[in-house]
Amino acid sequence: MEYTKDAIEEYREDILELGYSFFKPKVLLMAVRLNIFDIIGDIGLSADDVAANLNSDKEATEVFLDAIASLGLLEKARNQYFNTEKGKEVFISSKERCLGDMIVLQDVMWNAWSKLEESIISGRPARKPDMFQGEREETRNFILAMNNTAIGIAPKVSKVIDLSDCKTLIDIGGGSGAYSVFFCKANRELEAVILDLPGTLEVTKELISNLDISHRIQLMEGDFNKQIEGKYDAAFLSNIIHCEGERENIALIKRVYNALNSGGKIIIQDFMLDGNKTSPNFPALFSLNMLLFTENGRSYSFQEIENWLKEAGFHDLTRMNIKLPRSISVLVGKK
Repeated sequence: MEYTKDAIEEYREDILELGYSFFKPKVLLMAVRLNIFDIIGDIGLSADDVAANLNSDKEATEVFLDAIASLGLLEKARNQYFNTEKGKEVFISSKERCLGDMIVLQDVMWNAWSKLEESIISGRPARKPDMFQGEREETRNFILAMNNTAIGIAPKVSKVIDLSDCKTLIDIGGGSGAYSVFFCKANRELEAVILDLPGTLEVTKELISNLDISHRIQLMEGDFNKQIEGKYDAAFLSNIIHCEGERENIALIKRVYNALNSGGKIIIQDFMLDGNKTSPNFPALFSLNMLLFTENGRSYSFQEIENWLKEAGFHDLTRMNIKLPRSISVLVGKK
């Protein structure tokens, strides 16, 4: 197929725009890293005020604030900068819906992505593949980041997944516990067990201990790649599959099968690809992220995961029709 010069030139500009697109996320990441939104708070501040707070160069600070405002993340009027109404809920650290921890984690990801060439050549991760379990503070920051996103998705998922016939649920690698919390809220008779590593569960306990349903949620220390204790009516795996290699996932799904009662359900939530593995876009890109952060993790296709489930003995496989961000998908199977 031949293309006109205009079509080629338009495509050239699209490519240039793609290349320049890294400007925007770095502005956001640095705005959160420097606490710009907390500094401005509920009042308007001048660039000089912000610079005084940061002990930064006044002119550079003004250029930076203008760039933030150009993205719609701040408002500017009469040489004063203000948080937007939505921004107050999303960026100010004291707010329940704040995404600050996740954005700081994205900045950590940014640093790892700078080593993408090395990982492609070597096939090795860009950093120690411990999924942020190496140091206590790092683990805490990671779990808080995961909680930032989970509290936006868990309410939707818990309303669509039918657990009305389930008395017990095991949340495999349940992290912050957000999904267990919302599943229990949606199902009054349900009791949940969150299985995760000790360092993670320290943070989980902090997040859920004061909730009125905390008595229905048990924390169980353990490594799901080694053993899953107990018997359950349902098992939930959110963002677990993409952290592991094929062999580990096959073994894990068989382990889950053995931990379920007859008729039990497995619910897998993850970034799932089509058969060609080139779409949706986010799961395809996220697979590269897993190359940088894990030994063998990546995004998998629906077909791959369904084959593992069938091999383990699951049937009645259902791709749930839930509209979730970043092309997150949910797959349910029955024992």
